[in-house]
Amino acid sequence: MADQPQKQPKEKQPIILSLIPRGSPDHQRYLIANQYLQYWTGETWSEQYDDKKALVYHSSNEALTVMQRMLMTEHSHLPVKRYRAPIYIDLFSDAPISEHDLKQWLVKVTKLILDSPKHGNGPVAGTLGTCRIEYGELEELK
Repeated sequence: MADQPQKQPKEKQPIILSLIPRGSPDHQRYLIANQYLQYWTGETWSEQYDDKKALVYHSSNEALTVMQRMLMTEHSHLPVKRYRAPIYIDLFSDAPISEHDLKQWLVKVTKLILDSPKHGNGPVAGTLGTCRIEYGELEELK
């Protein structure tokens, strides 16, 4: 009897998530979709192209936090390497501005977005790169 070829387990495809804007410019809302155009319902993925049961987020920050949590859960078994890349903020003003006010403003106006649908979750297959801005570590440079 000849040896039967062993079936290789199907490699799990990494999840690629996208933030999908909905609503009007005055009342912007957001959905989370995967690479198969299924929408996150809060518990599972919808049928392909069916956004009727999709969980609607009121802010992009809220949806992006959920997306990052989902990706981190999927990759939590991997070791982590940390890198640091400073972001510099130049504020042109002769008015006194408190650090608290500056942080509050920055949280509202800045977005750090990775184009995972176009470039993948990390630099090579099976990796996840995440980025965040630590405004809690904000300090004025003299």
